[in-house]
Amino acid sequence: MNDLEVVDNSCSHRPVIMLGASNLTRDFPLILRLLQTSMDSPADIFTAMGHGRSYGTWSRLIHRALPGITKCELWDALPKQNAESHQPLALLTDIGNDLIYGQSTETIFRWVQDCVRQLQIIDARIIITLLPEESLARLSNIRFELTRRMFFPKNPASLTDLIQKVQHLNQQLLEFADSNQLQIVEASRDWYGFDPIHYRYSQRAALWKSILANWDIPILEQSPAKQRWYDTFYSVFHLKPALKRQWGKLQHAAQPTQILPDGTRILMY
Repeated sequence: MNDLEVVDNSCSHRPVIMLGASNLTRDFPLILRLLQTSMDSPADIFTAMGHGRSYGTWSRLIHRALPGITKCELWDALPKQNAESHQPLALLTDIGNDLIYGQSTETIFRWVQDCVRQLQIIDARIIITLLPEESLARLSNIRFELTRRMFFPKNPASLTDLIQKVQHLNQQLLEFADSNQLQIVEASRDWYGFDPIHYRYSQRAALWKSILANWDIPILEQSPAKQRWYDTFYSVFHLKPALKRQWGKLQHAAQPTQILPDGTRILMY
């Protein structure tokens, strides 16, 4: 991707913290373009993402495994609060993966709370996206069983059980956000198609503008950035996380993993 060419730069800029799994990973280049065309200065983007990523435990996809978001090195890398700098921006999304892994709603909620508490220490402006309750409600038992048996055969949960847990976790997140003055974004059913948990290609640019608008970036809505079919490969093949397990062996990578021509730094954990 030529517009994401790496150059040498060691400046520190506004912190942007993004936590999530497959939707964030797949659309990260689009989000990056939206920010670059909307913000008046470069950013230091701290990410903890990855397909199948768990918020609290190691998660594996084929031969690659990543630590839980609450346990990764991102939290040690975040800059300390500085009254003279821009307010950090933070996003927590793709929270539902751990339900498929068999985690309880109480455990997942506690992991989200842990993340928020640490982000509040640096006075971050926090956005949380809810789980796709309406989208899952349209899912047939046949489609659910095919997906579960193919990707999560060890999880015996039924579709009814999953929907109930999603509703419960969403309610917990809503109440927590209300008491902590956090920005909540509900998952519109229009964001999803046949796939009930991954965003539709045609909706990605518009929905990410809708989500990130909660950071109060004035010209975000006018950003010309659009999705590209090859975006889905960028994070997987071009960004190296600080720690991962590949074929059972731990691998470390120096951060930032990339520095872009405008000075934006990408740090992946």
